[in-house]
Amino acid sequence: MMRLFLLIMVFTFVSGCILAPPPAPNEPPAAYIDSVSAARISPGEMVTFAGHGIDNDGSIAAYSWRSSIDGELSTSASFSTSSLSQGSHTIWFKVQDNSGAWSKEVSCHVVVLPSGLLVPVISLFEANPPTISRGESATLRWDVSGAAAVKIEPNVGNVALAGNRVVFPTKTTVYTLTATNQSGAVTATTGVAVLEVPLHTVELFSIAAEDGHVRRDGMVGPEPKVGDTITDVAMQAFLSFDISSIPKGATIRSAALDLTPAEVHGSPFTMLGRLYLYHCHYSQLGKRDFVIGIAPSAVLYTTSAMLAQPISSSQLVNAIQSQVDAGSNRFQVRLQFEKQTSRYHVADYLELRSDEARLVVRYED
Repeated sequence: MMRLFLLIMVFTFVSGCILAPPPAPNEPPAAYIDSVSAARISPGEMVTFAGHGIDNDGSIAAYSWRSSIDGELSTSASFSTSSLSQGSHTIWFKVQDNSGAWSKEVSCHVVVLPSGLLVPVISLFEANPPTISRGESATLRWDVSGAAAVKIEPNVGNVALAGNRVVFPTKTTVYTLTATNQSGAVTATTGVAVLEVPLHTVELFSIAAEDGHVRRDGMVGPEPKVGDTITDVAMQAFLSFDISSIPKGATIRSAALDLTPAEVHGSPFTMLGRLYLYHCHYSQLGKRDFVIGIAPSAVLYTTSAMLAQPISSSQLVNAIQSQVDAGSNRFQVRLQFEKQTSRYHVADYLELRSDEARLVVRYED
C-alpha cells in the first residue's frame, strides 16, 4: 500500500499538477508634480501644471488634479487654466495604475491675488551723504507704499513704510531695501562709500543778486518764490551758487541743498502737487527761463511734502560735478511745482529769503 502511495505522489509531481503560489499584491503607483508655472497669479492669469506617475509593476492609466477651493481641475498629466478663483489654493495631484489603484496625493500651492493688488512701490531709498570718511555717519531715507513688510539689509532689519535711520558703516556698503506684500517683492539699493582720504567741505549760500522768480506772464521778481499767485499766475524759483572755490579736477563726493528755511504760504503741496528741482543755466532772469511741463529724466530731486531736511541725491552730485568739470563758477537750479496753478484764486507758494538757501559740498582732490 505504501508503494502505491509513493507512486501516486511521484506521478503527480512529474505531471506538474501542483498548487501555484498566489499572485503578488499590486503595488500602488507614485505621483510627482514636475512644474507649476507661477506660485502667485492675478485673477484670470494663465497657470500651467505638469506631473507624472511611476508604477513599478504596471502602467499609469489615469490622472487627477484638484483644488482646495475649486475642486476637480483636470484628468490629464499636464494642463493650463486661467479660471482659478481668488484665494490660496492647495493643488493636489494623484495617478492611477492599470490595476485601478490610486497613488497617494502630492500637493503644491498657488495664490490667486485679489483683483487690483499690485507689488509695492518704492518711491525713495537714498543715503545722505552717499560718501563719508571713516568714523562718520550717513542717514538712510526711504518711502514705500503698498507693502506688508519692509526690510533693509545689512544691519538694519525690519522698518516702517517710511522713515530714516542713521548708519555708521566702517567700509563701503550697499544697502538693500526689500518691500513685500501678497503680490510679491521689490527691491532697491543705495550705497555709502567710506573713504580713507580726507574730504574738503565748502558751505555756499545762494547769491541774492542772482536769485529770484519768474512768473508765467513774464514778470521777474528778486525773491525766490515757487507756486502760484492769488490771480492764478504760476511762479518758478531760481537759485544761484558760486562754486569757484571748488577746484577743477575735484571729485564731488556729496552735496546737500538746504531749503528748509522756506516759508509756506497757503497749501502749495495740496493744491499744486509735487515739487521738482532741476539743474538750469541762466545769466539774467527773464521770461525765457520759465519752463512749461515736467521732464522726469532731468529731475535732481522731487518731494510731495515740505522739506524737513536738506536735499541730497546722486543726481545733485552729478550736476555739480558737471559744472566743476566744465570749469564753470556757477551752479544754478530751478524749482517748480507739478501743476502751474490751482485756479482757486488763492496764493499757494514757497518763499526763500535772500541768502537762506545753503549748499554744502564735500569733495576730494
